[in-house]
Amino acid sequence: MTAELFNSLEILKEWIIKNEVSLSTSKWANGLEIIETEQLRFNIHPLSEEELIAIKVLTNNLLPPAYYHFLAEIGSGQFFINDYFPGFEIYNLAELKEYNQLIQQEIKEAGETIIDDYLMIGTHCSMGDWMGFCTTRKKEKNYDVFCHEYPIEEYATTSDELKSWRTFEEWIIKAIQTKGTETL
Repeated sequence: MTAELFNSLEILKEWIIKNEVSLSTSKWANGLEIIETEQLRFNIHPLSEEELIAIKVLTNNLLPPAYYHFLAEIGSGQFFINDYFPGFEIYNLAELKEYNQLIQQEIKEAGETIIDDYLMIGTHCSMGDWMGFCTTRKKEKNYDVFCHEYPIEEYATTSDELKSWRTFEEWIIKAIQTKGTETL
């Protein structure tokens, strides 16, 4: 794990404590630049040591240290909530169990042989996409946001074609640097 990750998580902790971060955007109208500011909030729940251990057991400790460190330092919940919905949600233990059972059911119902295994750790709320890891992908970059429009049997191939694989660490650093605007 990098110093950049540790620094980013410290910034995120400050925002969570205040329960807000300001996001300024600009647009042009009638030749004038208009700057709009939006307050983003958080709904975060710290995890107990027991819950973190249970998550490691549930995931067979297959996920990268940055993910487990994130859970230990930050917790689970909803991040970068605007007036309408969160940017993304990271699952707690109960949600990990529920949604990963759902993904296994979806794999069974696909009716096709799917050679990849996935552990979904959250939802990207703008489109309702799964966020997670392809655990059969043995490369360091095995994290992605999987588009809900693609059949599950095409997730890995599509991510390969789009070259959208990244590490969880890269993704969370970018999410914090951009205040949740670049998370797809």
